[in-house]
Amino acid sequence: MVASDDDDPPLFADEVDEADEIGGGGGEDADERTDDPWNILVVDDEPEVHAITRLALGDLRVDGRPLAILSARDGESAKLILLEVDNIAVILLDVVMESEHAGLHLARWIRSELANRLVRLVLRTGQAGSAPEQRVMVEYDINDYRAKTELTVTRLVTTVVGAIRSYRDLCVIESQKHGLERVIDATASLFERGSFTEFIRGLLIQIAGLLSPRRSAMFVQASGPLFELDAAEPIIIAGTGRFAAVIGRSAPAHVPPEIWSDIDWAIHRQEALHRPTYSIFGLCHEGTSRAAVYVETDGSLTSWENHLLELFCRNATVALDNFRLHRRQLALLGAFERFVPKRELDLLGTEDITLVAVGDHVQRDTTVVFADLRAFTSLAEQLTPAATFDFINEFFAEVVPALHDHGGVVDKYLGDGLMALFPGSPADAVRAALAMIARTRAFAARHPDLPHAPRLGVGVHCGPLILGLCGAADRLEFTAISDSVNIAARIERLTRPVDADLLVSDAVYERLPPELQVESRPLGCMPIRGKNAAVEVFEVFAGDDTDAREAKRATRDPLGVVAEAIRAERWEPARALLVELLSTCPEDQAVRILERRCWHQLLLLTDSRAEV
Repeated sequence: MVASDDDDPPLFADEVDEADEIGGGGGEDADERTDDPWNILVVDDEPEVHAITRLALGDLRVDGRPLAILSARDGESAKLILLEVDNIAVILLDVVMESEHAGLHLARWIRSELANRLVRLVLRTGQAGSAPEQRVMVEYDINDYRAKTELTVTRLVTTVVGAIRSYRDLCVIESQKHGLERVIDATASLFERGSFTEFIRGLLIQIAGLLSPRRSAMFVQASGPLFELDAAEPIIIAGTGRFAAVIGRSAPAHVPPEIWSDIDWAIHRQEALHRPTYSIFGLCHEGTSRAAVYVETDGSLTSWENHLLELFCRNATVALDNFRLHRRQLALLGAFERFVPKRELDLLGTEDITLVAVGDHVQRDTTVVFADLRAFTSLAEQLTPAATFDFINEFFAEVVPALHDHGGVVDKYLGDGLMALFPGSPADAVRAALAMIARTRAFAARHPDLPHAPRLGVGVHCGPLILGLCGAADRLEFTAISDSVNIAARIERLTRPVDADLLVSDAVYERLPPELQVESRPLGCMPIRGKNAAVEVFEVFAGDDTDAREAKRATRDPLGVVAEAIRAERWEPARALLVELLSTCPEDQAVRILERRCWHQLLLLTDSRAEV
């Protein structure tokens, strides 16, 4: 096919002196544009083809953007360029170069190995027989086919313009795909701060892609607590294009002063502002959180584009509102959990706090821990009320994490003490108690100025408990009710007279691992206030210093014999063994208390016999 216009000479004819009349420039406004050019790659082994192509397309602009023409003389050179430049819009490709089908091999490499589906391939050949049009279009994913004999200047320009616009539209679609993917990914966890900004950025990518490919857009927060930003000036929350690299930074620092003046106006007026190269939409939420959407454009927006941006801004405002409400809900739930910990509700087997009611309960075997500071009353007498209050809070902040680390949950605070529950193994509770004792010592070491060094006494017992909600309809309390709770409390009180840090019941001791059992010693059956039957008590001394542990380990077997004698109420042999132990360890307060108890029981026995 030959051109019918005599003024439009064949592009590859011998005479090319009329080529300077070929244009397509965009006028003064286009010349002032500074946009990146469209990259065109010419692959041909004939030097004059490159020269003529440059001459024909040199002044051409498409959508206000100039062309940058790259050259390759063979397939291998073209591959190197394609590996370095990833945004080539059109390739004008010859077929016969270093081999008869070099152009076709390059086309297959681009589509298959390079996996580039966006670049438009225009096959130009002077030997149509070597590359039949229908076959190569289908087999090699060629987008256009031109014989060099039919390519006039006008035909080349229209071919390139059409190919560039096809590439542009494919880029828009690809951008939309990425933007949609970001929106979908972020939607699953939309109300997390990071996901929320990804959600906004995904929407910006879609908007910018629809309005003007390869343009930039940003979402600016000017004021308000929505994102908990500690900044004295407006911040870029999300951005595309050149703003993608400055997210989290100052917005006024990354736009010219006259543009920022417009953005500031739109923010404070809460209105839209349109300029020839950009549009701004001001947003306001709850009268305190102010933001703006800035989008670069190629000119005045159409009514559809304007509607699209307004829809985005309206939905962004709704998203901000939902985001604020969600964060408020999380704050309220967090505050509520400080009074009714989720760990306690987990023990009750309740997943939804709104469904609980008075009387909800469950029965289960649980380990109970009571911990109390020694001599706190004397300490508090020498501190001001404010200092006492600060001391208690600092102390609990030190020791309570040890409970959580071992699977425990604080049931209630009891002045200078606490009650905790362990749904797992009793060994977890004992290890938590040892950790609390160690942290109390570290706490005391950091406060050498206190009148008395803080010391913790801990009692542990396990057994069946009723865990549930007690109270009236308008005031509920989660608590544990059982005789086991009372026993644990009474065991903790025994730590004072026997001068021990950690006492456990036999129910706990029997379920301890060997490494903790060998670091324990029996103290026999001890009376518990409020109970008729005595409780078998063991001291766990694994947290004592080395010398104390060695001394107590030496008493373990003799105290085992004493415990057997006490259990059988054979007070006299028990006392005899204890007197012997006191001769070797006179400072052992637990041995001394046991000896006094045996002596007391012998006196009672003697008195009862005398009465008879």
